[in-house]
Amino acid sequence: MKRGLGTPFNITEGAALLSLFGRLTGYTPRWFTYFIGDAHVYENHLDMLNQQMSREPLPAPKLVISDRVPAFADTGVYAPEWLEKVEPSDFTLEGYQHHAPLTAPMAV
Repeated sequence: MKRGLGTPFNITEGAALLSLFGRLTGYTPRWFTYFIGDAHVYENHLDMLNQQMSREPLPAPKLVISDRVPAFADTGVYAPEWLEKVEPSDFTLEGYQHHAPLTAPMAV
């Protein structure tokens, strides 16, 4: 079974990277813009997508970047080398809630 993860994962990954850049440079991210070049839905995914669209959104979690990653606003030190040192464990979500998982058949 395949889960509909492409766009949600890409949006999350991009927003986390934008937040990391903000932390390392001292700038405050204001918005994240995501462009989709080939938006499509497979017919055998419609039931799952309709179920997903019927769900009430849950409160948004807060992204927290570990204190291990230097913050330019606190240190005044520009440290772009941290882009290569950051690890998945440097990111956590506070207040993350989710609905039960949805699955859809592989589209071939």
